Amino acid sequence: MYDRAGRGWSDAADGPQDGKQIAADLHTLLDRAHVPGPYVLAGHSFGGLYVLSFAAQFPDQMAGLVLIDSTAPKPGSAPATDSGSGSGLGRLTRVVPAIAHLGAGRLLAQSSFGNLPPRARDEARANTSTARYLGSWIEEFLEGDASTRQAASVTDLNGKPLVVLTAGRGNDAAWKSAQDNLAALSTNSRHLIVAGATHDSLLDETDSVAATQAIHDVVVSVRTSQPLASR
Repeated sequence: MYDRAGRGWSDAADGPQDGKQIAADLHTLLDRAHVPGPYVLAGHSFGGLYVLSFAAQFPDQMAGLVLIDSTAPKPGSAPATDSGSGSGLGRLTRVVPAIAHLGAGRLLAQSSFGNLPPRARDEARANTSTARYLGSWIEEFLEGDASTRQAASVTDLNGKPLVVLTAGRGNDAAWKSAQDNLAALSTNSRHLIVAGATHDSLLDETDSVAATQAIHDVVVSVRTSQPLASR
């Protein structure tokens, strides 16, 4: 795990942070940290778009994927990004420090991370209260349409192992159908609907067991060059 630009202890980045740029940042981070590839990447929610963008840009560096209730890609040309001061993003970014100063970030953070140990909980709440974090979080959603279209450039993972996990609660038929489409990206894939899990609980202590197992299974498939075992 790592802190993206503007998150945790990482400085904010100049320019829009869409899926393509986030994936490129991750590639640079791994290179400069001397972490050799290829990699098994796991992404939850919007994070699924970012690992798909990584696979599109650096296919030789991607060994396998785990998509955890991932946002689905959307085919079509990504819209041009306007990051100028007159754009909606520019106006909103200037407002963020004021919002943070008024305590909006602290108010939102205090209701989050309650399942973490006290020290980790307090650190997470402090980080998510900053103007830097709020700006990054808002920009992620403003760039969401571009990110979904960029991720759609991946149409075939060439048999690399892929596990798709879908929350059994809170998702409609269209979401579940989109998850089936994600599983079809590889001939070596498994789609598991986690009964009782919600979108958020797949990262919590109880339901994260399924994600941990999925990552383990993909790593085993990569290392042994064998198809994913059925479960």
